[in-house]
Amino acid sequence: MLIDIVADLTAVRDRENLETSLSQLLFTQLDARALTYHRLVPCEGGPRLWPVVRVNHDGVRRLAEANDPTRLQPVEGWRARAVNERSTLRLSARGEPRCCYLLPVLAEREPVGLIEADGVRKMLSPEREIAVETLMRIYRNQLALLDYGEQDTLTSLRNRRTFDSDFARLLREEQAERVERLDDELAETPHEGVDARRDVGEDAPHWLAVVDVDRFKRINDEYGHLYGDEVLLLLAQMMRAQFRPVDRLYRFGGEEFVVLLSRTPPEAARTPLERLRCAVESRVFSRVGRVTISIGYTRIQLLDDAAGAFGRADAALYHAKQNGRNQVQFWESLVEEGLLESKKTEAMVELF
Repeated sequence: MLIDIVADLTAVRDRENLETSLSQLLFTQLDARALTYHRLVPCEGGPRLWPVVRVNHDGVRRLAEANDPTRLQPVEGWRARAVNERSTLRLSARGEPRCCYLLPVLAEREPVGLIEADGVRKMLSPEREIAVETLMRIYRNQLALLDYGEQDTLTSLRNRRTFDSDFARLLREEQAERVERLDDELAETPHEGVDARRDVGEDAPHWLAVVDVDRFKRINDEYGHLYGDEVLLLLAQMMRAQFRPVDRLYRFGGEEFVVLLSRTPPEAARTPLERLRCAVESRVFSRVGRVTISIGYTRIQLLDDAAGAFGRADAALYHAKQNGRNQVQFWESLVEEGLLESKKTEAMVELF
């Protein structure tokens, strides 16, 4: 039985599916009434809990995206103790036959999640305790393997290898949701004057941005690669602070970074990019002093591919570089103003 469990978990190669598989397996082994997998999201003032998977006897459900980290629950009380001590806690009330388990999810460097299982029998069999402990160790090892293959070794952001698959999956999910939405609209007859669409936040498009450190070669030449690497490390930290948990951050190599900005209304897409640019401009880097970045971004289209979207954002970035640096440029606006030419072969079908 335990061998089968190990085989099921080690067969998964995708992080989100891995979270779901672990949650299902633990739900069964703990015989819980409900189980929630939380990711730990770094925030000012301490980490917060982002619930991503919930399992109960009705099934498994992926939960909503965390578009606003400040609305997530802080890690406090017993949850904070489990995370800080990196140990499993069992919480129970006297006379109650069932209890709550808090299981910290550990990666190679630090805790990355917390699993909360409610309604667990107080006395688990030794076999089940061994199975739970084994699952958590295997999961940690699987995360380490995924990180090794997916993360940039310097900054710990996602690497270029993962970008194409992430981009393709994003489009598949959007296409599937659009089909579902059309089916819902066909099945319903909205009242006159009533918008039958979902919440506007769910209809907002995705965006791709390319970020590049200005005159980075000069930094390496004048101060050495050690200080150049420090600039890249600090920039990666600043990017994590400026973007949401659902936004995906990549280092493409050298001084070039990419952001997949999740579901953001057009009037707000520029805001986090400008915020990052201003944060970098106002920071004093040790010995190097002032550093600036240039950014180009574009709206992701329904029939896009990774190369096409990246090419548009990169063209906007190049325009920023050629016109003074330290600025954010939007590809679609540049085309509209006649400053860049649209590629006629691109399939320009908007997501929404």
